[in-house]
Amino acid sequence: MTTAFGLLAIELFLTAIGAGRSNDQTDPLMGFSKQVPLLERFTDDDGKTWMRTAENKLVWFNDQRFPLTKPANTQRIFCLGGSTTFGRPYDDSTSFAGWLREWLPHIDADTKHEVFNAGGVSYASYRVAAVMEELAEYEPDLFIVYTGQNEFLERRTYADFFDQSQAQLWLTGWLNKTRTYRVIDSLVPKKRPPKSDSNSIGLAAEVDERLNHTVGPSDYVRDEEWSDNVRKHFRFNVRRMISIAQSANAKILFVVPASNEKDCGPFKPAPEEDFFERGRQAFEAGDYEVARSAFRSAIDRDICPLRAPGEFAQFIRELPESDDVRVLDFESALRDVCQNEFGHDILGEEYFLDHVHPTVEAHRQLSRWLIAEMQDAGWLADGSIALEQLPPEAIAEVDQSVFDRIDRRAQGIAMRNLAKVMHWAGKFEVAAPRARDAIRILDGDAESQFILADCLRWMGRVDESVEEFERGVKAFPDYYRGLQRYGQLLLELEDYEAARDLLVVATVGIPESDPRHWLSRFQLAIAHLGASDFESAHEELLRCNEHAPDDLDVVFALAEASAGIGDSEAAIKLYERILDDFPDDVTTHLNLGHVFLSLNQTQRASLHFETALLLAPDNPRARAGMTVVSQLNQSSK
Repeated sequence: MTTAFGLLAIELFLTAIGAGRSNDQTDPLMGFSKQVPLLERFTDDDGKTWMRTAENKLVWFNDQRFPLTKPANTQRIFCLGGSTTFGRPYDDSTSFAGWLREWLPHIDADTKHEVFNAGGVSYASYRVAAVMEELAEYEPDLFIVYTGQNEFLERRTYADFFDQSQAQLWLTGWLNKTRTYRVIDSLVPKKRPPKSDSNSIGLAAEVDERLNHTVGPSDYVRDEEWSDNVRKHFRFNVRRMISIAQSANAKILFVVPASNEKDCGPFKPAPEEDFFERGRQAFEAGDYEVARSAFRSAIDRDICPLRAPGEFAQFIRELPESDDVRVLDFESALRDVCQNEFGHDILGEEYFLDHVHPTVEAHRQLSRWLIAEMQDAGWLADGSIALEQLPPEAIAEVDQSVFDRIDRRAQGIAMRNLAKVMHWAGKFEVAAPRARDAIRILDGDAESQFILADCLRWMGRVDESVEEFERGVKAFPDYYRGLQRYGQLLLELEDYEAARDLLVVATVGIPESDPRHWLSRFQLAIAHLGASDFESAHEELLRCNEHAPDDLDVVFALAEASAGIGDSEAAIKLYERILDDFPDDVTTHLNLGHVFLSLNQTQRASLHFETALLLAPDNPRARAGMTVVSQLNQSSK
């Protein structure tokens, strides 16, 4: 009891002198809480001091500003979250924050509203909360938070943090809020954190997506324990945001995130879990209940989860509401619209440009629902006007103001970039329409044209792919990377002469410093082989082999070319080199057997054909080779 009174006395004393005061609701799990600030101070030509997005943050955030001193009769609104809040694939101008900024003067003309877009590209809840800590120092009235889509993007470990009891977690959080704890924490020297690997609990000052280090989502594997801790951490940070808002005497409005369900499959589905295809079949059959369940399972069971799992949305949906905490169920509201417009409530490309980013119209609708929620909560002035009561000319003015700010070229480039990302991720069904958008908006675009053609190829629509490639070659004959892609398709179609014509140009046009140059040169050699031009193939492959002497694909093709020009000795050495690493490669045994046959070395040929038969008993080339060996042996008797 004496100890408790002593601590209380210390806390009251620190309160009286203003020590240890902070809105910092530090996340004890993460090492980046004191990250590089989002805001920097500057003074304009009139001597007025502003806070604006720091220059080194403009890669991830919109360029925004607000006055350091909040003017009288002003409501300061900070919109936080990931790339949806940012406005991707565009920017703030067409985001729900941008729309809010335009609606509010018409809705509540007697109040000045400052809407600051603090959405960070690829920001997960723990980074959003850190940004919120910083913004809490600048007299916020309302935080609007759209989060949940990026929780699995970065590697991090949790050690045994979540092994603590709820009582321990509560005590840790409570102590962190006391002035006594913060004063002691500020006085204790901090040890330099040890160097750590990529799975360290301490994250980089900015987002370091796992996908940046891999070709597609290959880095992701099923890890239920880690995923469960990610879920716990998400819930922890949502509660933490509520605490930060309350400490700043601000309101907070959470948005339940929504995703594209029916027009974007899992980024890495488990081979045995074909939920998405089951959902497509059910949707086409009109069985929407089964389709909805299957599409939801496809998202929830995605090994590379780049969309918010259903339980994240449900957790936000079920947050206890109060005078200063509200929830807008964007997903459910959008489903209602979809039901009215299309007769089903399964969300797809009608509302999303890719897997998660809403269309401009969906952002517009979200902004209107946010205003209705703010009015219902009593967070706007009593005299504010309902959106439904706005005169048509006011609505037209808002729409024109937003759409007039759209830079058509920037919009086209945004569509191209989105197509590139989705193509890279293997989401060709999503990339293709975005590439078409870019071509339309930019009135023709080389990179988008060839991305579209390549997407159609991977989607199995080969005839359409050839048409788009041909259109690209005619319109952009100097876009060498596109020529290389078309040449690759023609190789697959065994149109070797046409492939050679394209790949010769691509090889000359793509500089040797570009890895595509050597890929193009290798493909040209394969086209020469297919056309039985062994001399040209051999010449190209010698260059490729000199560039990449350990590339066994090149070694194998060089062996074929060597055999084709009659250099059997070189071919044998090259094939045997492959067998040193891959002794069970059937094709190499067969090719080597035929080289020995050409030298009339039937015993050595027989050895390789027999090995091929042991490895592949039904292989027709192996059987045919043994037949030829048998015939030659009989004729020699």
